Amino acid sequence: MKRMVYRHTLAVRFFHWWNCISIFMLLATGFYIHTPDGFWSYIFPSMNVARKLHFIFMYTVIAGLVGRLYYAFVSGDYRNFKPRFADIPNMFKLMKYYLFLSDELPDWGEKYNPGQKMMYAGFVPLLLIQIITGFILYMPTTLNSWAYWVGGANIIRIIHYAVAWIFVYCVAAHIYLDFSEGIANIKGMITGYRPADFHEKHRKKSVSPAGRGKAVEG
Repeated sequence: MKRMVYRHTLAVRFFHWWNCISIFMLLATGFYIHTPDGFWSYIFPSMNVARKLHFIFMYTVIAGLVGRLYYAFVSGDYRNFKPRFADIPNMFKLMKYYLFLSDELPDWGEKYNPGQKMMYAGFVPLLLIQIITGFILYMPTTLNSWAYWVGGANIIRIIHYAVAWIFVYCVAAHIYLDFSEGIANIKGMITGYRPADFHEKHRKKSVSPAGRGKAVEG
């Protein structure tokens, strides 16, 4: 039987799926509101329904962000996202692996690799931008002065829409990278456990100097 290691706590998994659902619904309803006659018109029956859902999930994503940040600092989980100087050269190694230029997935000695740290930490300022611009669009009269300092309501809409697309690309990359590492990686965010030899399966094997074709760990 495979030895498993406990990778994700219950709180981490809860907030992951909470925010996952919230962000997906915000993107879906947001794109419908922006283009009512597009693909999402087959999902939502009316603009009124889409707007109400958008506002509801706006509050759920705020709750999820606050809860996740609170847990990160109370539990010390924030240390898993601290940048290191080694992240710069390690990022190139990571890109080589995912671009199929290398067969080895290095073990970084940390919970998250450089790409994951950058993406997950980057979600915080991106969500804050969406929350602020979303409230300005939600209450244009009350927060009119906020929109004025940015350049007007149209600029706010452009920023809100552009950041939404950044989320689309980030989520797409996140899903691709998770599945590319195997189903065990996906199960880990459900059960909390991942095989202890996860990285060993991705170790690059090379031919020994003796030339006898013996595989050794790279």
